[in-house]
Amino acid sequence: MKQQDKMMDTSPPTLQVEALSVAVRGGPPLLRNVSLTVQPGEVRALVGESGAGKSMIGKAVLGVLPRGIEQTAGRIHLQGAALETLSPSARRQTVAAVASLIPQDPLTALNPSRRIGGQITDRLVRRLGWSTRDAQRRALELLDRVRIRDPERVMTSYPHELSGGMRQRVLIAAAFAPRPRLIVADEPTTALDVTVQKQILQLIRELQAETGTAVLFVTHDMGVVAKISQTVTVLFAGKVMESAPTAELFARPQHAYTQALIAATPRYTHPHEPLRPVPPELVAALRRDIARHDEAAHG
Repeated sequence: MKQQDKMMDTSPPTLQVEALSVAVRGGPPLLRNVSLTVQPGEVRALVGESGAGKSMIGKAVLGVLPRGIEQTAGRIHLQGAALETLSPSARRQTVAAVASLIPQDPLTALNPSRRIGGQITDRLVRRLGWSTRDAQRRALELLDRVRIRDPERVMTSYPHELSGGMRQRVLIAAAFAPRPRLIVADEPTTALDVTVQKQILQLIRELQAETGTAVLFVTHDMGVVAKISQTVTVLFAGKVMESAPTAELFARPQHAYTQALIAATPRYTHPHEPLRPVPPELVAALRRDIARHDEAAHG
């Protein structure tokens, strides 16, 4: 019966990105014809080296592209809503109701002059119309769920009074608090030590599984991809190199760049094995191919 119900499910993808291109205004492209889908309850990783465009995809989805950078082509559907067809205010409301962000740096993502409680409850009260009492109850519930001791004390604390790991737990609680259908996790473990990274990944996995929230997980670490995602999209210079179920991608990577990324990932079972960086000649060849494609597209 469960299999039959699954086959009959006609709900739209949580996120559908079609031929998305983003560029510096009057300048070069940063994303090139990117397409991907995130189904309800799915964790899709976006992986690639620095500058690959991973975070730019998340910013485009959330409507927070930096000043001077604009979407030049493509469509983004969030929970079935075509974002390009909405007015700016309607788009902001739609994104706020459906999506949340776990940012990269827990030190700069929180307002140093405001207490933690207000930074979690503000969106629930002001943007989503929750009562202050319900918002505070939800914040305490989530702080306890992300294993923060004494949530009542933390609610009245300032960010500088918390460790980096605790601040990241606060950001995870804030992201899950409004019960979003999609979370964009933008390299949420980058600024943390290895032990805390493992704890944070475990928390995100647990909360995602409990809530059924879809996650677009941005990372440069193929080891993290293997631990957290069901599907993965590999990016280089704003272009999709390969997309596949995670297990399939690791077992049978099709693109030479994907193969090089996997080979470059340190294996903890072989601590003395030398590091194998992505070959410079491969990077140079990929950049030449992309440059030729850009010239043809604008010629």
